[in-house]
Formats: sequence, structure tokens, C-alpha cells
Amino acid sequence: METKDTNTDAYTILESDEFDTLLDAVELMAKAQGNLLSLKRSVEELKIMMENTELAQDEFSLQDNAAIYNALDKVESLVDTLSQENYVNDDFITGE
Repeated sequence: METKDTNTDAYTILESDEFDTLLDAVELMAKAQGNLLSLKRSVEELKIMMENTELAQDEFSLQDNAAIYNALDKVESLVDTLSQENYVNDDFITGE
């Protein structure tokens, strides 16, 4: 009898709106983490492209290049902060 009650309780939980909401939240978090990793790769590639392209340094003024590198550094820092394993997996989930 106890197994039947346990199965009934499990099915009730699996069919609940709360469980659906939790699954949606997990799916969104997984997508967000994938997007962060993609953004991180894009920033790294853009930085490499800027460093390796003489044209970028010739077409823009020194001030423009400094602004571009500063913006890239800020985006890279933000992405790094958001994609830190402890931040994404612990603090975000627990709300701390």
C-alpha cells in the first residue's frame, strides 16, 4: 500500500503547475547559460580580431580604439561575472 501512495504522490507532484513552472525555470536558466557562453566566445573572438587587425588600428583614432577596447573589457568582465560557476549555480538558484 505504501508504494501505491508514494507513486500517487509522485504523479501528483509531476502533474502540478508548480513542477511545470520549475521545469520552465530550469530550461530558461540552461538557455541563459548557453547564451552567456556564446557571448563569451564572441567577445573573445572580437578581441582577438581587434588585436590582429592592423586595419582596425589604422581606421580609428587612438581615442576610438581606446573606447572600443574599454567597451570590450567591460562586456568581457560582465560576461565573466555572470558566467562564473558559483554565481550561476549557487547564488542564482538560492537567491543569495
